Amino acid sequence: MRRCVFTVLTGGYEALNEQPVAADSALQFICFTDRPVASATWQIRDMVKPFAADDFRNQRSYKLRPHAVLPEFDASLYIDNSVILKRPPESLFETTDLTRGLALPAHSFRATLRDEFAEVIAQRLDDPARLTTQLADYEAAYPDILDRPPVWCGLMLRDHRHPLAIGAADIWAAHVYRYSRRDQLSSLVACHLAGLVPEILKLDNHESPFHSWPHIADRRTEMRSWAGETQLVDALRLETVQLQAQLRQLQAERAALLESRSWRITSRLRRTARRLTAWRRGNRTA
Repeated sequence: MRRCVFTVLTGGYEALNEQPVAADSALQFICFTDRPVASATWQIRDMVKPFAADDFRNQRSYKLRPHAVLPEFDASLYIDNSVILKRPPESLFETTDLTRGLALPAHSFRATLRDEFAEVIAQRLDDPARLTTQLADYEAAYPDILDRPPVWCGLMLRDHRHPLAIGAADIWAAHVYRYSRRDQLSSLVACHLAGLVPEILKLDNHESPFHSWPHIADRRTEMRSWAGETQLVDALRLETVQLQAQLRQLQAERAALLESRSWRITSRLRRTARRLTAWRRGNRTA
């Protein structure tokens, strides 16, 4: 099989982590990014951003659909940029059953998908309105899935040719576009709707023989939290300041006009003209 390792880096969220094991691997290490990046271990590829101002969903559009963005490969290992591989990726491929099309680890510290929703909401990691809508829709349509153990999507192996894996990827991306950008929340529902049962890897999320996570020394952590409400408040505050400045300018111009001699003369002439007009009308009536 033609296989590769890939990651996706968008929006200046964090610096690209190098992968030292790439030197001992025959596989290509590919990084899709929307900004200039230099790397000794990754092959850098420019990405086409489907969303002008949504870096998170731009990242997910590549992360979730490797069959579309890496058509020259039969299979791939996706890793978040914060994951560092400890062994060449060939060893992980060799020990993983990809007959189901998708393999990924169980979540190490959430008991249910409902718990994952609760944590994302508590930490304000996404738009509260989208999260509430998604949870309500899942409660109505897939309540049993909410009670299942969640998966961890920081590391995934996929067969690009597997029809169920392709179907699940497309549904998954659609849910991320419609609902939360936190792809772990929609992973199980996407697999269910596609009829795919993923291979669950028994790998601790933080540390395994194959990887370690997280490596986030240069991450801009302020970008991780949902800032929608803060941005709205800041925008309204800026608009208020601008309107107040405009009002002060108009008041100053009015005061200057009232003080001007030409305005007083013009005002007296207007009053005289109105009196003359009224006198003429009175004489006509008489």
